[in-house]
Amino acid sequence: MAFMMALLALGPAQASLSNVVRIVLQKGRHYDPTDLFLRRGDTITLVNGDDSAVHHAFIEADRFAFDAGDQEPGKQATLTLKEPGDFIIQCGIHPKMRLTIHVQ
Repeated sequence: MAFMMALLALGPAQASLSNVVRIVLQKGRHYDPTDLFLRRGDTITLVNGDDSAVHHAFIEADRFAFDAGDQEPGKQATLTLKEPGDFIIQCGIHPKMRLTIHVQ
């Protein structure tokens, strides 16, 4: 109860949760994890964890597009989610690689 009272005393802007950064590993022609549940404003960092494979993450959606370009081993790309909905991140080099993101 005291915790709730303290949050109420802070006001709505200060009591809100901060945005989350989630790391997604691209390795062995898979995304890890394969499903993410996020909120608008959260960020995904895609990390190529393979030793020699290049990946190319992208989203084609009605409301926005994302294209990380070719990611050499060890490189990373960042996407901040601003639109609600369900989206699929695919790899342009490995078509079976799929990551489903659900954004509230």
